Amino acid sequence: MESKRHMVKMIKLVNKKKKKKKKIKKKKKTLYYFIIGSIFIFIIFILLLLISKKFYQKKNAINISNKNTNNETRIKLNLSQKLKLLKLYTNNNPLRYKGLEKCLTMDPDSQKCIYHLLLPKNVVGKNRILLGNKTEGDGSYVILDDFKDIKIAYSFGIYKNIQFDKALADRGIDVFMYDHTISGLPYENPRFHWFKIGICGKKPHHNLKDLETLIQENKHTSEKNMILKLDVEKWEWPAINDINEATLKQFKYILIEYHFFSKTYSGIYYDVIKKIAKTHQSFYARCNGPRSYITNFGNNRICYIMEVSYIIRENNTFTYDDTIYPIDDFEYIRQEINGKLEMNLNILKLFDNQ
Repeated sequence: MESKRHMVKMIKLVNKKKKKKKKIKKKKKTLYYFIIGSIFIFIIFILLLLISKKFYQKKNAINISNKNTNNETRIKLNLSQKLKLLKLYTNNNPLRYKGLEKCLTMDPDSQKCIYHLLLPKNVVGKNRILLGNKTEGDGSYVILDDFKDIKIAYSFGIYKNIQFDKALADRGIDVFMYDHTISGLPYENPRFHWFKIGICGKKPHHNLKDLETLIQENKHTSEKNMILKLDVEKWEWPAINDINEATLKQFKYILIEYHFFSKTYSGIYYDVIKKIAKTHQSFYARCNGPRSYITNFGNNRICYIMEVSYIIRENNTFTYDDTIYPIDDFEYIRQEINGKLEMNLNILKLFDNQ
C-alpha cells in the first residue's frame, strides 16, 4: 500500500515537472517570437524612415527647382540646395554628378568648369526664332529676331542642308559658305558664295584656312554685325582659339556646335569657351548627337555635342533665363531616341552666380 502511494506521488511529481518544463518552453518560444517580431518591426520602421526622408528631400529639391525657374519667385539657392538639385537633375547617378560638386563648391576657374560660361540668358527686347526647317534634321539654328545692320554671314560646315543659309539669303544677307568636304551646293542662290575650303587655326592644313585670312581675302576687315556659324566637327576649337578678340567682335551672332570628343583639343576646351564668353553671351543651348556625358574633360559632365547661340555683349542687356531646355518648338531631334532621354540642361542653372 505504501509503495503504491509512493508511486502515485512520483507520477504526480514527474507530471508537475513536465508541465513546468512545458511552461518554460512556451515562455521561451513567446520571447523568441517577440524578439524576432520587434527586430522585424524595427527594420520596417527604419526603411520607412529612410524612404520618407528621401521622398522629402526629393520633394524639397523639386520645390526649390520650381521656385527657381520663375522670375517672380526666384530665390538665391544656397550650396546645400544646389547639391540636392544636382543629384535630382542627374537622377542620383554618381557617374553623372561625380566631380560636379567641385565645380559648385570651388572656384570654377581653377576647376575649369564650363557651366557658368554656357548658361543662357534672356536678351532684353529680343525674341528667339528658329532659322531653317527643323523637320529636315541638322542644319537649323536658333537666332534672335534682330537682323538690323547685318549684311554678311560666314557659314562653315554646309553638307546637304542649307535651309539656314537660304533663310539668311532671303533676308538680304550675303552668305559666305565654306566646306571642303562637298563638291557643290544642293542649289544656287545669288547671295550664296561657296568655297571648297574648310576652317582651321593659324597652323596651316591642306584645304583649310584660318578665319582672319578669309576675312582679309573677302575684304571684310572693317565689317561689323556679321554672323558666324560653325559646324565643323572639332575644328571649331583651333579656329576660335587662334582668333583675336577684335575679330570676334566683328560678329553680332556666333552660332556654334561644340564637339567635346577630341582628345587633340580637349586641353583648350575651357579656354575657348571662356574666350567667347568674354565678348558674347549665350542665349540658347541644346544637346545634340549621342545622349552621353563627357568622361575625359576634368570635372565637366555634359553631352558630347552641344549647340550654343551667342550674341555680342556690347549694346545688349541680359536677364535671368527661366526657360526649360530643351525647347520643344526648336527641337528637331525627339526628346527620346532608343530609350535615351535628351539631356536636360537645367543643370546649367545651378552655376548661375547672379
